[in-house]
Amino acid sequence: VLRHNEGEDAIPDRFIVLGESYRTTREAVTNAVLSSSTRPLEEVVTNTDRSLKHVAPVGLLLSLYREVTMCQAESSQFQPTGAEYLAKLRDFVGRRGLLRPDASRLALQLLGNEQGAALAHVKVSPGQSGMVRSLAALVVHFACVLSQCAPPTSGHPLEVFAALAFKPDTMRKALLPTMPEDDLPAIRNALPESNTHWYECPNGHRYYVANCGSPMQEYQCNVCRVRIGGTSGTLDTANRVASAADQSESGHILGAAHLRSASAVPERDLNPASCALMRILLHMSLVWAASSSDQGKLAALASIIHPALPVGANIGQFFWAHLEYDIQVFGRAVGKGFDDILLSIHCLLGGMTNANVNPSAGLDLRLSSRESRRQWEGGIQRQYFTDFFQSIDGTVNAARQALHNDDRLKKDKLMRAVFEADARPASEGGRHLDPYLWCYRERASVGDLTHRLAPQKEKYRVLFEFLHDEHKLRALQYLPDIVQLQQRLVARFSRRIDRRTAEAYTVKRLLSEFSDLDERAVGAMVTAYNSAWSLVRESLYQHGRLKPPDDCYYGSVSLESPLSCLLPTAEGYGCNPSALVEYLVSAHNGFLEKYYRGIRNVSTSDIHSVLLSDATHAQLISYDGSRHLLPLVLSHCHYTVEPGQGMLVQYDLAALEKHLEQRFIIGRPMVDMAEIRLVFSEDVHNTSQMVALRRRIPQAELPKASQHDILSELRDLPQVCSVISDLEITIGHLIATGGRPDMMLAEYMDNVLKMKSDAKLISQKLSHCCRLENILSVWCLLMVERSKRLAMLREDAFDDVAETFKEELQPEDREDLESWLAALSQHRDTFVAELLEFIVGELNQRNAKRNRDWPDWQLMGAME
Repeated sequence: VLRHNEGEDAIPDRFIVLGESYRTTREAVTNAVLSSSTRPLEEVVTNTDRSLKHVAPVGLLLSLYREVTMCQAESSQFQPTGAEYLAKLRDFVGRRGLLRPDASRLALQLLGNEQGAALAHVKVSPGQSGMVRSLAALVVHFACVLSQCAPPTSGHPLEVFAALAFKPDTMRKALLPTMPEDDLPAIRNALPESNTHWYECPNGHRYYVANCGSPMQEYQCNVCRVRIGGTSGTLDTANRVASAADQSESGHILGAAHLRSASAVPERDLNPASCALMRILLHMSLVWAASSSDQGKLAALASIIHPALPVGANIGQFFWAHLEYDIQVFGRAVGKGFDDILLSIHCLLGGMTNANVNPSAGLDLRLSSRESRRQWEGGIQRQYFTDFFQSIDGTVNAARQALHNDDRLKKDKLMRAVFEADARPASEGGRHLDPYLWCYRERASVGDLTHRLAPQKEKYRVLFEFLHDEHKLRALQYLPDIVQLQQRLVARFSRRIDRRTAEAYTVKRLLSEFSDLDERAVGAMVTAYNSAWSLVRESLYQHGRLKPPDDCYYGSVSLESPLSCLLPTAEGYGCNPSALVEYLVSAHNGFLEKYYRGIRNVSTSDIHSVLLSDATHAQLISYDGSRHLLPLVLSHCHYTVEPGQGMLVQYDLAALEKHLEQRFIIGRPMVDMAEIRLVFSEDVHNTSQMVALRRRIPQAELPKASQHDILSELRDLPQVCSVISDLEITIGHLIATGGRPDMMLAEYMDNVLKMKSDAKLISQKLSHCCRLENILSVWCLLMVERSKRLAMLREDAFDDVAETFKEELQPEDREDLESWLAALSQHRDTFVAELLEFIVGELNQRNAKRNRDWPDWQLMGAME
C-alpha cells in the first residue's frame, strides 16, 4: 500500500463532511482550474439552493483552499499560479455578492496563499507534516465560518470568536471563554453575609472573620505569613477591608501550553469535554489572528496574554502550541484519536454553518463581566455542544462514510485501507496488507465515559461527581509519599539550614547523602511529588486556596533543582509543596463532603477523621488511573466492532457506580489538615517565634549572677555560636511541642531531644541552673555576647539586617543616646536584650521588603 501511494497526497479532504453542496462546489472549482475558466463556478452559483444561507459561500471558500491554495504546496501537481487566471478568480469572488466583506477578503488571501504571513503553520508550503496541514485546514475552516456567519454587530453568538479572529483590539478587556475566574464571589455567596467580613493582608491576600465580623485575635497569613487580624475588634493597621469587586483577570491567563494540565478540567458550567472543545475554538480564533502581518492585531494579542510573553516571542507559535495541546486533551476527554477528533470538529463547524441562530439580544458579546461570560458559554453549549456530544459517535461514523464515498479517496490506496473503504482482501502478500491492521479503533476510556454520562448525571450522581473531580482525585495516590518526604526534610533541615544554603543545595546532593536504600526511597518520593505536581499544577494555580507567587519555581523538580523547591515553607520556592499538600487535602475532603452531605444526606461531623501525618493510601480516595480506575471502567463496558462502522461502546452505569463507590469512597475518613512547615535557621529569630515560645512556656529572666558565670565559662566566639545554634534547635521543638517551665534545660535536651547536653551546652553553670522558663533569657544573653565579640573583631554582627537600618548616627544623636543609656542604670541590660530581639526579629531583609517605611520610624515607636 505504501509503495503504491508514493508521490500522492495522503491527506483526505475532511471538508467532504459538509455534504453534497461542498462536493459539487469543489468539483466546479476543479473544472474551473483545469479549463482556466470561471464558467463552471458561474453555473454552480446560479443553481445554488438559496435556502442554504451560508453553506454555499463557506463551501466556495473551502473549495478554493483545497483546490487552489493547497495545490501550491505540491510540486508534482498542477499549480494554477498564472496571473491572468488568478485575476479571473479574484474578480469572480469579488463581484458575485455571494460573500460577505470579511469572507471576500479571506477568499483573496486564500487565492494568494497569504493567510499565514506571520505564522508558517497556517501558510501552505511544501514539506509540511500531515498533522500541521490538517490543523491548518481546521483553522481555515473555522475562519471561513466566522467570516461568513458572524459579521460584526450581527449579534451572532459566534461573534465573540469572530472578534478575536479579525478584530482582537476590541477584546483587550474581555474575560475570555474557559479562562479561570476569581472564586471569592462564589465563596461570599456560600457564607452568611450578615456576620462575615472580609479583609486583606498587606500583600493583598484575602481572609474573612466570622461570628461578629470584627477581628479579636492576631494570626499569620497562610500565604505570606505576615500579621493579620487584630485585637479587641480593631483591625491591624497594616491590613485593610477587602474589596468586594470581582478580581477575575481578563485576557488569556493559561500560561505556556506545556505547563497546563494533561487532562480536561471543568470550568464554571462547562463539563471537562465542553471546556476542552471550547478552548479549541478559542485558540483557533487566536491562531488565525496571530497569523496576520497586521502589527496592530499582533500588539492587541500581545496585550491579552498574561503573564506577558518575552520580548520577541512568536505570538502565533504560542497559540499554535495551545491548539495542539487542546486537540490532545479533547481526544483524551472523549476517547477518540486524532483523525476522529478532526472529523468531529469539522462536523461541528458544518453544523454551525447550517444552524439557524437568533441574535443574542441583550447579551454582552464583549464579555466584560463574569456573568456575561457565563451566560455566553452556556448559550454556546446549549446551541452547539449538547447535540454534538449526544451524537458524536454517529457523527464520526457518518463522516467516515462520507470519506469512504469520496471519489478522491480512490486515488489514495493507503487512505482506503485505513478507512476500510474496500472489502477485506485475501491474505496473499502477508498480514501487513490487511486493512484491519491499519484501522484505528477508538478505545473505551475514562474520558469517553465522562462525556457519555453527562446527559444522565442526575441519575448517577456519585459517578458523575467522581468523574467531575477525577482530574484532582487521581493525584491523591501520591499524597502519603509527599507528606512522608516533607516530614523527613523538616526533621533533617528545620532550624538547621538557612535560605542561601537551601538554594545552593541540590536535590542530587541530598540523595547522595542517603544510603542506597534510603536514596531509592527518597527518590521515589520526589518522583511522586513531580507526578502530583504535573497533574494538578494548572488547577492549583487557578483554584487553590494557597496560591504560590508568580516568581515561584514552576517546573518539575530535577536532580539539579535547589533543595528549597521541596522544603515546605510559607514563602519563596517552598510555597509550591505547601500549596500542593493543601490542595490535595482539600480535594479529598471536598469530594467526601459532596458525597456525604450533598448525595447521601449525612453530616460530615458524623464521619471520623485522620491526621494528615497518619493518612495512608487505604484511608484516601487513592487509585492509579491505568491500574485501578480504567480496568474497573472496562469491566463494565460492552462494545462491538464492525468493519467500516468503528466501535460501538455501551456502559453498565448502575453497576459501575456501585462498584466505584464500594472500592474508592465508602469508609474513607476526612483528613485533618495539619500544616507541615520548615523553619529556616534565621527565622528562629523572628518575633513571631519568640511570641509563640512565650505562649507555650512563660519565660523568666535568669539571675544576673548566673548570667555572669555562664559568660565566664564560654571563652571564645565559636563556643558562643555553637551554644546559640543548639538553643535555637531546642526553642523550635519547644514551640512545636511545649514543655514544663520548671524542667531543667539539660534534662530536656538529654531525655527528649537526645542531644547530650554536656557536649552541647559546654558551660557547666548553664547545665545546672537553666530551666525551660529561662531559655529565651539565655538566648538573648548569648546573642548580645556574640554581637559584642563580633564588634571587637570588626565584623558585622547583624548580616541579615537590611542595610537601610545601618546608617551611622549623627554625633549629637550619639551623645543623646549615651546619656539616655547612662540614665537607665540597672535596666540597661534589659533594654539591650529587648533591642536585640527587635533587631534580629523584625529588621531582617524579608520584613524590610514588607515594611518599607520602617527606616523613618522613631526607635521607641517601632519597639512599641
